Amino acid sequence: SKATVSVLNCPVPHPQHVAMLRHTLPRLRVRTVMQLGAPCLRVPAKPVPASMFNTPELEALVDDLVDTMQAVNGAGIAAPQIDEDYRVFVVQGSGNNPRYPYKPAVPLTVFINPVIEVLDDTPMYIIEGCLSVPAFRGRVQRACRVRCTAYRPDGEKFVLLAEGHVAGTLQHELDHLDATLFPDLAPKEWLMTMESFEKFHKAAFFEYAMGLNETYPAPLAWEEGCGVYSRPARAEVVEAPPAAETVYAPALTWTGERLERGVEVAVDNASGRITRVGPVATPTPGVVPLPGNALLPGFVNAHSHAFQRGLRGRGETYPKPAEGDPMPSFWTWREAMYGLVEELATPEAFKARTKQCFEEMAAAGITTCGEFHYFRHSAAELAAAAPAGHPFDFDAMVVEAAAEANVRLVLMTAYYERGGFDDAPLGAGQQRFRTSCTDAYWRQVDVLAERLADGGRGAAVGIVIHSMRAVGVAAVKQIAAEAHRRGLVVHVHLEEQPKEVDDCRTAHGCTPMRLLLDTVEDREHLARVVGVHCTHSTPEDLREFMAGGGGVCICPLTEASLGDGVFQALGVTEGAVSLGTDCNARICMFEEMRLLEYSQRLALGRRGALAAVGTCPEGALARQLLDCATTHGARHLGVDAGAVAAGMWADFALLDLNAAALQGTRDEHVLGAAIFGGAGEGLVVDSCVAGKWTKGLKAVAA
Repeated sequence: SKATVSVLNCPVPHPQHVAMLRHTLPRLRVRTVMQLGAPCLRVPAKPVPASMFNTPELEALVDDLVDTMQAVNGAGIAAPQIDEDYRVFVVQGSGNNPRYPYKPAVPLTVFINPVIEVLDDTPMYIIEGCLSVPAFRGRVQRACRVRCTAYRPDGEKFVLLAEGHVAGTLQHELDHLDATLFPDLAPKEWLMTMESFEKFHKAAFFEYAMGLNETYPAPLAWEEGCGVYSRPARAEVVEAPPAAETVYAPALTWTGERLERGVEVAVDNASGRITRVGPVATPTPGVVPLPGNALLPGFVNAHSHAFQRGLRGRGETYPKPAEGDPMPSFWTWREAMYGLVEELATPEAFKARTKQCFEEMAAAGITTCGEFHYFRHSAAELAAAAPAGHPFDFDAMVVEAAAEANVRLVLMTAYYERGGFDDAPLGAGQQRFRTSCTDAYWRQVDVLAERLADGGRGAAVGIVIHSMRAVGVAAVKQIAAEAHRRGLVVHVHLEEQPKEVDDCRTAHGCTPMRLLLDTVEDREHLARVVGVHCTHSTPEDLREFMAGGGGVCICPLTEASLGDGVFQALGVTEGAVSLGTDCNARICMFEEMRLLEYSQRLALGRRGALAAVGTCPEGALARQLLDCATTHGARHLGVDAGAVAAGMWADFALLDLNAAALQGTRDEHVLGAAIFGGAGEGLVVDSCVAGKWTKGLKAVAA
């Protein structure tokens, strides 16, 4: 065979790489890494054709792979992982990668149409991770020495000899091109969560992995040519200054009372706020026409527990109960929720589930979410931290997930200290919700407020008293007073279940709502407090609560799912309630609006239930329901949103007027048809938060 050449002797940069500078390359572009379950990961990749070498198309693909790999601290990445179906992967090792500290340094190398030949099949047992299978690891058997023949982007062939960890990495990446993931290769008994790896296997594996570096001291050598990739210098791009504003001209625009034609909306691109809403002016260059669409204010989801999206479809089997078995209810569902809490042990797993939920919200036209966040600690953190010193490591995961999904976050940060009205200690399933003391709570609120403010676009922090059963009266009093002093909104679960009311009567001689009213030091402290559910609140208590400035958020789909009951005091609120998706078993604000009205019709035995108690003289029911999904939610979260009006955030839900649910509908009936006959999946084509479109308006109907 040909003599091997040390990597240190590889000529870098190769002359052919210099020739590639004639192309202008795109700017840094980090692509979404496709996750387990994505169809593109299960389709064998196709070879790169000869005509594609040395082209801007291939260069762009390689740049995307490199940018994405480096952004997420990967040791390698293959084209199918960014939803590209070519036989291309890249590898690089710094020698101190935080995800794989035992892997040796490897120069950036691009492998196109690679073929691997096993030279020595002595097994190595590597506990592998993968960017496409986050929060899991698995032990996979790999050959210890291989030869890889591949091509550079300029079409030049090279042959590489690899051993040890580099050999394992090449085999892992080639598996991606063949539609194989490491869970397919690992024995079932050697598949594990990241938490289990950290707890049970990490120390032993790291010792073994370091030993492999001694056993195989020559990680790679060039047998023919050289594959080290010297990235072409990015050409200097001189761009025109961005436009000061963008003007949208939809077929129909919501103006606060109705959908109207001939209305355009101007958005300041620097601030992300609406600057003008009015009649279409003389045709202006750069206007964005939306002739097949209706522009609504983005929906405001006032109450969500995003991680509970992971319960969807579970617990919907109800065997005939034996005598003495509990009736299926919120309380039996809560045990299933604790099981999900146990599953989501690591920050990575929690973030993945939370981001999935936020992405679904964005697709449904939700642009602001009040995330009622009480699940705040990883299993590892809880085990390691002193009781008074939790760093709340799940908080940052919620912030990141919302930003990546393009949903404005109002992080409603929960205080949770006890297991019941009788001051019972937290149960096993509640330990990861706990807050040690009010001082620690407010310190973390300050940390989150600063981080959210840095992100701009109206993200903010809010205050949560989880419930009167989970927070004692002393803490309730302190939190309500301090939140009022800071001007922050406060949300609290109230009277969702009859058992909650009964337990409070037993412990305190009054209802939870009455306990709250009697606990706050001053009625002014209720001015920005929102009671979530209030399903079983009495009209008298609720009237007193609202007289102090309190508000009510209802979650019709969740309350129906859990069998909570129907809100009994709509008249006291005059219909000015906000809406939330709560457990996220279904994410659709059209359905929340619809069920809000329909549940009241069933309870009251009449049509137009919301219109009967509302303040709109013409009884415009669709308008009142939209207010519940927009303006009332924005008020309850303290956000300048929920309306298409000058000064507000440029938050929009864009509807397809050609959708089946709207076909044949006159302009004045479009909103009602959407609410009572449509769903987010068929209606919403894109959402916009502070001027940023989630899909870039790519799906807009022409």
